[in-house]
Amino acid sequence: MKKHLTLALAAAALLCAADEAKNPNAFMTHTELSYVSTEGNTDTEAFSLDFNGKKAWGAHSLRLDVDALYGTDGSIENKNKLFAELNYDWQFAKRLALNYVVGYKDDKFSGFDYQFYTGPGAKYIVLDDKKFKLDVQGNVLYNIDQEMDKYYTDAGLTDEVKYPYPDGKAGLYKADGVYDDYYGYMLQGRFQWLIVEGFKFIQNASYRGSFDDMQNYFVMSKSALESRINGTFSMGVSYKIDYVNLPPEGNERTDKTFMTSLIIDY
Repeated sequence: MKKHLTLALAAAALLCAADEAKNPNAFMTHTELSYVSTEGNTDTEAFSLDFNGKKAWGAHSLRLDVDALYGTDGSIENKNKLFAELNYDWQFAKRLALNYVVGYKDDKFSGFDYQFYTGPGAKYIVLDDKKFKLDVQGNVLYNIDQEMDKYYTDAGLTDEVKYPYPDGKAGLYKADGVYDDYYGYMLQGRFQWLIVEGFKFIQNASYRGSFDDMQNYFVMSKSALESRINGTFSMGVSYKIDYVNLPPEGNERTDKTFMTSLIIDY
């Protein structure tokens, strides 16, 4: 199901790009695609999509960010992630904008069934010229973290059988996932540096935390280099870090992803 979803998102991104060529009022899009397939001694497949779309009208704008990753090893899932965030901005001054954000994350290997957040905030444009771009954003959020149900081979719940449960769930002991909703905050920063014409560095980072528990926080970071081939296509390398300070029991705190991608800009 997730594989079909990521492929659908990729198709939607390409359609948006095609539409922009015909209609100047369509979304401005930035799409990064990566695919790897191996057969023989290993039988693996991995697909990733990093999509950014923006629509502006007057002082208002909408930005959609999607990050999807799906992979298999011997026909068994080993990656299954979808992250989406929608931002609305009303830029009422040259460097200031009011913001509203909605975010959703579904990562089967993180220990969370899903995570959701939404809330108002503000954005300040620090730099906006040809060489450097930097904006910072802060939001007050309502958050939901729904942990996955866990399955164990023993009644003492010490020997976990992790997703995707290759032998099924029959005969396993279930521990219900914890549901947690709370108020918190998010700080974000987005930076671009045009090093030379056609070659740029990008750094995006966010920090999301709880007002009630300072140990409950999440950090996401993306560092990237992009080299333009022509007016439409670029090649890029990126390094992503997804950190959870209080992960569900049995899960790691940090996920790291390095990839090379074909980039399509319209």
